[in-house]
Amino acid sequence: MGARGTKPKENLSVLSGTLAPLSLKAPVGIKGGDEAKREYERLANELVKLGHLTDLNRQLLVDYVEGWAIAADALKEVNDEGVTLTGEKGSKYLHPAMTAWSMARSAMETAAKALGMTPLALQSIKNVKPPKSEKKEDGPSNFLT
Repeated sequence: MGARGTKPKENLSVLSGTLAPLSLKAPVGIKGGDEAKREYERLANELVKLGHLTDLNRQLLVDYVEGWAIAADALKEVNDEGVTLTGEKGSKYLHPAMTAWSMARSAMETAAKALGMTPLALQSIKNVKPPKSEKKEDGPSNFLT
């Protein structure tokens, strides 16, 4: 009896943006245009200097930058049209872009904390001390322990 199901694909080109080795360049497919790519590269350089960016948490930076792009677009729209809009019957309501801005800022805050980009998160990362290696003695006492 043969194998069941579809054969797994050998080509991972669809996922190449997330499987590529750690790079300071923005991954392919990042949303938000050239400004988001520049922001990714700016933050990646800073986070690598601090040792906070690894291949495992690179997606957090992508999430942060995409949230940053959404928040910037929403804020631009609110600045152009106002925080409140007027309905057909004269009633006022909150601009929908304010909700998008708030949700994007929340996503940015979550990613920033996880990456150590807030003062409190940075302080907690600095307070984590690597475990001390046990000093092993040479000679016969090492054999006995």
